[in-house]
Amino acid sequence: MADSVRLARPEDVDSIVPWTTDTFSWGDYIPERIHGWLDDDDSDVLVWVDGSDIPLAICHVMMLSPTEGWLEGARVHPDHRRRGLGSILNDAGVEWARERGGRVIRLSTDAWNVAARNQVKALGYREVSRWLHTEFAVDATHRSSERHRMRPAPGGDAEAAWLFWVGSDLARESRELIAHGWHWRSARPGDVSQKGGSLVQSAAGWALIDQPADDWLRTSWIATTPEDMLGLIDGLLDLAAERGVSELDIKLPDLPWTSEAIVRSGGEPNSIVVHAKPIH
Repeated sequence: MADSVRLARPEDVDSIVPWTTDTFSWGDYIPERIHGWLDDDDSDVLVWVDGSDIPLAICHVMMLSPTEGWLEGARVHPDHRRRGLGSILNDAGVEWARERGGRVIRLSTDAWNVAARNQVKALGYREVSRWLHTEFAVDATHRSSERHRMRPAPGGDAEAAWLFWVGSDLARESRELIAHGWHWRSARPGDVSQKGGSLVQSAAGWALIDQPADDWLRTSWIATTPEDMLGLIDGLLDLAAERGVSELDIKLPDLPWTSEAIVRSGGEPNSIVVHAKPIH
């Protein structure tokens, strides 16, 4: 069966979409992302096909740095589960990353999805960090105090922000990973420089932000203290309102005080587990 793994092609989409549409209670993201994945020269979609060359399992694999691979979107046709197809594709994804210099490969699962967590554990992955994801609906009238108002950080503050973060519970809990959308890789000092992203600050701390669409703002990294976490979220909500977006997407390492601040700010945190596996 290992010989039946190949790269996905545009003509495979019509056969993949029907069984990747209602995977979860809320649906699935595969149908809306698969075209972009296939167009991306820096990643590949792997498929396991039957004797008629019809895809029955898929996964998306990419390199997030010269040594860090990422695997996502692993799905198996409902009629062909428990045949080991997911394991075969996972092994193929690991080999894909190894051929490109990968030393580690990671993936994420929802904390509530015990079946998926057990499956990746059986494949040799271990849990390395937990994150909280929250989508805040932005109140256009929201205003923070002047102390918490976020402003672009001066270029010279990037090093101070990085050094503060490296010594914090946030870095330890995250295993020094940074979130890029739904992908996690090792953070680097350059990530918080003017070239690495948009660094904003207030008296409550620092945050890296980007705006992937007109109607939403997201964070990928923060540096603050337990005492100032609530004020930092308040400032980010103020910034989102100032920019006229309707949604603020926040990902934070899962700590008691980050969870408390999210809830006190009116958010509902969802726990995400990041798993890692060394590539030998």
